[in-house]
Amino acid sequence: MLWLVELITVNSEQVRIERLVAGGDSLGRLADGRVVFVPGALAGELVDVQITQSKKDFARGSVTNIVEASPHRVEPPCPHVARGCGGCAWQHLDNSQHMEAKIGIVKEALRRTAKMETLDVREGGHVAPTASRTTLRMAVDGEGRLGFRRANSHDIVNTPVCMVAHPLLNEFIADVRVKGASEVTLRCGAATGEIGVWLHDEEGEDVPGATITGLPNGVEIGRKSVVHEVVHGVKLQVSMASFFQASQTAAEMLVSEVNEAAGETALSGGFGMVVDAYGGGGLFSATLLDNTTKTTLIESNPSACSDARRNLFDYNVKVDQISVEQWSPQPAGLVIADPARNGLGAVGVETLKLTDARRIVLVSCDAVAGARDIRLLTDAGYTCEGVTVLDLFPNTPHVEMVSAFSRNA
Repeated sequence: MLWLVELITVNSEQVRIERLVAGGDSLGRLADGRVVFVPGALAGELVDVQITQSKKDFARGSVTNIVEASPHRVEPPCPHVARGCGGCAWQHLDNSQHMEAKIGIVKEALRRTAKMETLDVREGGHVAPTASRTTLRMAVDGEGRLGFRRANSHDIVNTPVCMVAHPLLNEFIADVRVKGASEVTLRCGAATGEIGVWLHDEEGEDVPGATITGLPNGVEIGRKSVVHEVVHGVKLQVSMASFFQASQTAAEMLVSEVNEAAGETALSGGFGMVVDAYGGGGLFSATLLDNTTKTTLIESNPSACSDARRNLFDYNVKVDQISVEQWSPQPAGLVIADPARNGLGAVGVETLKLTDARRIVLVSCDAVAGARDIRLLTDAGYTCEGVTVLDLFPNTPHVEMVSAFSRNA
């Protein structure tokens, strides 16, 4: 038994947490100097950590005991978190501290990844912590009920009411029963009251023969069903298989921030053609551009392109259904780029550089990828004028960044 006691001793250590990092984990240091990543702990806390993964340069662990708690630690307001729901990973951190923590994560990413410590990082808007989400992707348990998976697990926690969901969705989540599909996407239009539901598998593919009961009357079902949302006074079609911001409020905040970062001259075509890269269903083009401004929207998702053509039918917009990386660059005055979580990358930056745009507005939904892209764009001859951090996903560590770049004429 002695060897077992020694093993437990080696794999358990008391750690002082230094800060929260990208992805939401906390960071501390072991006695041997290695960094250890620990979910569920907060900056400043002293915690007992059980090591779950040990590498040469770092380790991962789990909290077994909080020796000294942060003054910002709170009891998670949602009872499903205590049952293991992994949807809201930061409910143990007082909501008033979320923006500061996210700004810290962005600054750290800029320092470590972009090697840029003097950029102006500003606080943007933040979405209310409850009743805002108009799009939910939920899992189906063995009894056909809806829920969310535990963190780092395929286990499903039944969630009859979701604290962050819009009331239109919470009205029926508990009543729904699904057969034949492992996941369901729910979407509503906050402004229109419309509701759509799509049954699919974990890869986002349709499941023939899947059924759902317990829905209110008038709900559209299927990949091609649509809801409509109003953003900045513009009514937009959003298909179930298309990406859209997590809430109407988030879309409004993001549009406002991109508007400020781009500037009226660039948005009106004063510098030349506008490129809406990774343009989705046309959120930015439809809400920010005059219908006479010559624009090219680039999007690879067929569903989103269909929405864009509908939303922009009376605009001077060409919709190119192609990936940005495969698109043949054209001269432009302004580029608005809203890539997926992995960011632009070297190929995407090179493509945008070849437009010779005087102004670029970059929307990043990952701090590390955003910092990398800022470095790449800077190396490509652009000057970053600043970064605004938005909290569009309350109760989670997810970060949204809007960065403005200029190039001399």
